[in-house]
Amino acid sequence: MEQKIITLMGKPGKPALAPLPEAFAELNEFVGTWALASETGRTTQRHTVGMPAIVAFKDAMLPRVDELVAWLNQYRLDSLPDEAKTAMYLLLSFAEIAPAVEFYQQPNVIDGYDPFRFAADESFAMRPAI
Repeated sequence: MEQKIITLMGKPGKPALAPLPEAFAELNEFVGTWALASETGRTTQRHTVGMPAIVAFKDAMLPRVDELVAWLNQYRLDSLPDEAKTAMYLLLSFAEIAPAVEFYQQPNVIDGYDPFRFAADESFAMRPAI
């Protein structure tokens, strides 16, 4: 059986993301850390930043989630403008950290697998285009 192990090598090629619209400007401070396009990136971030950063992100996002989703609903998923992609990536990271906050009070799943051994298939044919 093949083992896939994720090795982190910094983020030199990470593309710059568009800032959020003015209505969500207070969330822009989290874009560089949490607006990640890949599932692997979001999982890695959850397991490397620590709970204080996770809780700060949750505290900022939670009161704005409904407004953010309502704003995103005006666009088709396959043709999001750049600032909407940034918002979508933040929401996906918010979903990624939810178990850490709600269930485990720590980044890792209690009695779970080593998350760095899991490699998501980022090219899966049925993955929605964002």
